[in-house]
Amino acid sequence: MPPSSWGPPASPPPTRNRSTAVALLAVGAVVLAGLGFGVLLLVRGAGPATPSDFQTVRTGHLEYAVPPDWTTVPPGQMSSWPVLGVSFDGIADGPAYQCDGETYLRGTVSSGLLTGTGTTTEAVARIFARELGTVYYTAVRPPDVTVSAPRPVDVGGVTGSLVEATARTPTDDGCLATEGTVLVLALPTTAPDGTAATALLVVNGDVAGGPATPPSPSRETLEQILGSTRLPGI
Repeated sequence: MPPSSWGPPASPPPTRNRSTAVALLAVGAVVLAGLGFGVLLLVRGAGPATPSDFQTVRTGHLEYAVPPDWTTVPPGQMSSWPVLGVSFDGIADGPAYQCDGETYLRGTVSSGLLTGTGTTTEAVARIFARELGTVYYTAVRPPDVTVSAPRPVDVGGVTGSLVEATARTPTDDGCLATEGTVLVLALPTTAPDGTAATALLVVNGDVAGGPATPPSPSRETLEQILGSTRLPGI
């Protein structure tokens, strides 16, 4: 996937297809209500134990940890292209590689705060998982994206929803990974003004395609990042 640390660079950030990415990200409206989901068993914890050498990332809405070799951006730096009206911060990028003069990442983590939807965490997680799976893995054509059913996850006594998107590129452009995973965790929380909100954690990793090195993050690594998630003050 292309770099996610989309702060205010001096020049446009390198992407696999910048015009397509901008068009996909500039979504004017989305229906976040009216979706139904089955009842799922509550899962205690979002993943396996997090290694002690992981580095902590803190934002105003979430705390989590990423591998020591991932690159974190300065606190407060936001993605310059909002996704469905949400700007993401707390960005940490996995190993990068160069291909045809562009920079690609093997994985990325970020978080955001969605306010004023009045929508379930299940619906929010599914919509963002599908959208980000499309954005991250669009090359010549948009990828085929499938999303899982929402799974309840307990984070410090707060029940949220976890959805997994699998993106597969229909055309291999020789650079972008041909398959990737996007995990979206949505947790109910409170916005700074006291209104209801949803905290979002996005954990992404390539699965197949691209060069042999650097390697993609393992599934265990993605789950360790998820397992480190905390709401501030909990």
